[in-house]
Amino acid sequence: MTQSQIIIILVVIGGVITLQFFQGRKINLLLMKKYVQGFEKNLRIKDKTYVWIGGYAGFRAHYELNDSAIKKLELTLTLLPRQSLLYFPISLLTRKHDRLYIVLRSKVRINTDVHIIKKYYYFLGPDIDEAKELEKGEVVLGESRFLTMYKNLKDLDKLMELAKKTFNPSGLRHIGLVKSTNILFALIKPDPDETPREVKKLVENFKNIVIHV
Repeated sequence: MTQSQIIIILVVIGGVITLQFFQGRKINLLLMKKYVQGFEKNLRIKDKTYVWIGGYAGFRAHYELNDSAIKKLELTLTLLPRQSLLYFPISLLTRKHDRLYIVLRSKVRINTDVHIIKKYYYFLGPDIDEAKELEKGEVVLGESRFLTMYKNLKDLDKLMELAKKTFNPSGLRHIGLVKSTNILFALIKPDPDETPREVKKLVENFKNIVIHV
């Protein structure tokens, strides 16, 4: 291979990398904009704060809501690095998809620990401090199998009911109530059209579960 051929190949590779950067950045920015617009349209927000993560990697949103049961709603969106031609394929293999982490900080005291976790989602198993103290089981939601951890079967039934009313099972990865931090936590594979409505349903149905646990 001649020196001129090598230079041409490097120029082409550089051009492809540059094109992928601008196209991937545009997609991620459009996704973030659509999520923000969707959340603000579907939630009754009293105050809001946004923190951008790495420019194109996602954002954290802290919402104070007009809601009698929720102190604060915290959303963290992490997007695949679509702007990086080199890292994007690796990320597809390791992370597989965009992620939305949801934390509802409750005004009502949560007196139980219960988790519903997509089977095999965590490579080394879920990092749950109280796991040894909880009963274990399995359930099916949609076409997916989930591991369950709970203290009280009635609490698990309530959380199952909330999950069914709120999320598309194919996108749900983990939902749980945590006594020590007084929160409801969820991790999902988000969809820019569905997810804002799912978060709205989660907020609306949250009160029905915490007053019984």
